[in-house]
Amino acid sequence: MGNGKFVKVATVDEIGAEGLRVVVGGEEILIVKKGGDVFAVSYLCSHADLELEGGEVLEDGSWQCPHHGAKFDLETGAALSMPAVEPIETYNVKVEGSDVYVEEPS
Repeated sequence: MGNGKFVKVATVDEIGAEGLRVVVGGEEILIVKKGGDVFAVSYLCSHADLELEGGEVLEDGSWQCPHHGAKFDLETGAALSMPAVEPIETYNVKVEGSDVYVEEPS
């Protein structure tokens, strides 16, 4: 859980199809657009500690790691396919106009 303080990290237009790396409260976070929604998840895959940036949103709405193909639920962080078995961290996001804010981790 966060500490209730939201930090502006980007604008919606800055988030590309491969995600956007930001740092909030000293933690690396990946910002992802799926349709009209914006999500914030751990920057590193729970499988091999490699960056999730460069992956893609699949047709089922999950995020696929660009390295070994593990899939994650963007809302819950749950690992949906091997080789990942551990979930990734998720962070609270709010969008005001075109500005994207992430809750600072506590």
